[in-house]
Amino acid sequence: MPAPVSIAHVHVHALRLASGAEALIARVLTVEGVAGFGFSFGTEAFPARDMAAWDAAARSRGAPLYALFGGKTRSSVEVTRREGNTIDPFDNVLLEEVRERASMANACALLAPNSHPWELAYCVALAATLQGEVRIAAHGDPPVQSIDVADDAGIGICWPVEAGFSALRWLSV
Repeated sequence: MPAPVSIAHVHVHALRLASGAEALIARVLTVEGVAGFGFSFGTEAFPARDMAAWDAAARSRGAPLYALFGGKTRSSVEVTRREGNTIDPFDNVLLEEVRERASMANACALLAPNSHPWELAYCVALAATLQGEVRIAAHGDPPVQSIDVADDAGIGICWPVEAGFSALRWLSV
């Protein structure tokens, strides 16, 4: 699927998080100059790039991500301990595929394998658009029992949560 915006520049950094995990952080700059960010805890950069493109698309419209997918179906999402079948949106699965998989079932859980704030916020942005019963499955003890759906533009992630993120130097175009 083509990017949801016209992309002028893509830049990817590897970043060691405070937890010790390594993340690939992508920044997409649209031809209009709007930046969007995405991440991947895997070794592939394209999920981070795709997430950044969707973030930029929503930010360029001044709308939350869920608005690009037909609107919000819930105001908060339950967070539970991982058990049973889950959908992992970070396992090289694009946003549209997560929505398609979830629409086939009446209930699903989105996996936040690291229980990282970025993962949780991304899962909430996805869950806001899904029909049926949806929850976020976190490894270990969940940090919270539920998360409100953010109405902020883009994915709703506060990117500078990790100290290393603010130190990244992005190439200019």
